[in-house]
Amino acid sequence: MPAVPLKDVNDLPPDLQHLIAEYDAWIGDTTFARVIAHRPEAFRAFHALYVSLLEGRVESEIKELARLRLARLNGCAY
Repeated sequence: MPAVPLKDVNDLPPDLQHLIAEYDAWIGDTTFARVIAHRPEAFRAFHALYVSLLEGRVESEIKELARLRLARLNGCAY
């Protein structure tokens, strides 16, 4: 259970509802998106950054290994 309550998707602007639906279809978990949606401008900025990181020349497997390594170095269990 997150420390911040999850934002109700129906209370969000249509563009954010669409993004959350995409996260659900893609990742299968909308917890992070529904927490950051309390600040719509932050959610939009995060999404733009995240999409830009997904694109590029580095294969997704290498990016995932880097994320896992960073999480381990920082003691992140999520």
